[in-house]
Amino acid sequence: MQNNNINAIIANSLQVNKDMLSKNIKPIINQIKKALEGNKEAINKANEIDKKNNNGFILDFGIINNIFSNLEKEKLLYGDVTLSQKDEEKKIIYGTQIMDYGNVVVITDGNPYTIIEMVIRNIMAGNTTIFSNKGFMFGTNQLLIQIIQGVLEQFNISKYLIQIYISENFDELLSNFANIDLVVCIGDHNLQKFILNKSKNRTIISGYENFDLYIEDTSHIEFVNKIINTGLNIQLYINDNTKLNHSKAIIVSDIDEAIAQINYNGSSYSSAIFTNSTENASKFVKEVKSKIITINTSPTIERIIDIKQSDLVNEKIIIYPFSFKLDGTNENISLYREEK
Repeated sequence: MQNNNINAIIANSLQVNKDMLSKNIKPIINQIKKALEGNKEAINKANEIDKKNNNGFILDFGIINNIFSNLEKEKLLYGDVTLSQKDEEKKIIYGTQIMDYGNVVVITDGNPYTIIEMVIRNIMAGNTTIFSNKGFMFGTNQLLIQIIQGVLEQFNISKYLIQIYISENFDELLSNFANIDLVVCIGDHNLQKFILNKSKNRTIISGYENFDLYIEDTSHIEFVNKIINTGLNIQLYINDNTKLNHSKAIIVSDIDEAIAQINYNGSSYSSAIFTNSTENASKFVKEVKSKIITINTSPTIERIIDIKQSDLVNEKIIIYPFSFKLDGTNENISLYREEK
């Protein structure tokens, strides 16, 4: 059973020992991937229950595999020491060591893809992580966290490295700012705005997995309907001239109003226009402020989280003489050169 007492969750996160983490990051990530695949049937059952309760969408394990494939390219790993520069004259080496950021709070809308990716990223960064959402896809996310915690314990790492806190109100969590080192908010415009207003810590925001789609004509309507029916977080903006009717769509009169609405209400992540007008497509590309723009193509085609791994770590600068070995096999040598 998942603990939902925020004071206990914070206390548990602060007591996590990370000694075994830096030595085992890649094996842990490989094992998590295997564990998710090995528990695919149980995850699908939990997922089906969430979907039946109108509290989720059907997971695509292909997307989960892509998350792992993309993260295999990341080079910043907790505890790694890398050479950055040699000074031949002074006989000094400059290097960096990747250090954890600390206790990270990740507030999302409950999208499991987001949670999986941020779990892996923060394990790579060496951070203790508390995930929080309002209960979307509750059963699926609880099971995913339990599976991941089980893998951590296989490597003698406390399961409290990764925790989840379900709440309708994030104020209580954010009020623990003295015990939080970083807040990450991944969600739509309204969630981002709320968290930025409430957080007293450094806060990173992302609209990952939240998409804006403007329909200007009906020539691509069959393809558009397939996109809408994926169940993803898609905000529709429909030109009034199309006479299309979707209950949650924002109706606009022209391209200028569509751009203004997307820039004000959108997630600033990925936006698409469906149009036969090259002039309007060009205007959309130039003026919409999202990180990804697509034309007559699904806004979900590129699904890479727009948070840099470097934002989740600290870099410690190390300076030492050529003759010094960091593995401790020789005598300690002073970092200071004697003046002659």
